[in-house]
Amino acid sequence: METFIGHIKTTKDALILFESCRLGELRRVKRRLCSRERSKIKSGSIFAFDESESGMCRWTDGRTWSPSRVLGSFLTYRELDTKRRPRKDGKDSCSYKPNGLIKQSFSICTSNNQKMHLISYYSKADIARGHLRTPSEDPAFAHITIPKGIYPELNP
Repeated sequence: METFIGHIKTTKDALILFESCRLGELRRVKRRLCSRERSKIKSGSIFAFDESESGMCRWTDGRTWSPSRVLGSFLTYRELDTKRRPRKDGKDSCSYKPNGLIKQSFSICTSNNQKMHLISYYSKADIARGHLRTPSEDPAFAHITIPKGIYPELNP
């Protein structure tokens, strides 16, 4: 189901996964996840997809997320507690889900106009404990080099 299990820390990590998919070493997601697959998303789940190939412009996972924050090259979201709590002014408010996931999103357009997306989920606890390896730390990707010109928006 996932493209990779781990953590995306840098743009280079994202490019390593995109390049591994381009070379056929990892699988891109080619369709929307069904509800059973969505329920299996966990800390470390990473999904890569190509807009044209998958028919998806937008990723959906059935969870409730905070507004995005820019963190480096990534959009980052925190999972919200779906239990609404009334505030003193009568409006509903949401709070972060205790032990909830964090979602990262990264998108890039390749030199041949492919719109590529990467969605990564992790928990703060797994990062703090070092439970999730990044692609740049994984020996399975040691042979991957990012060719110049394929990802023109970046200079790796």
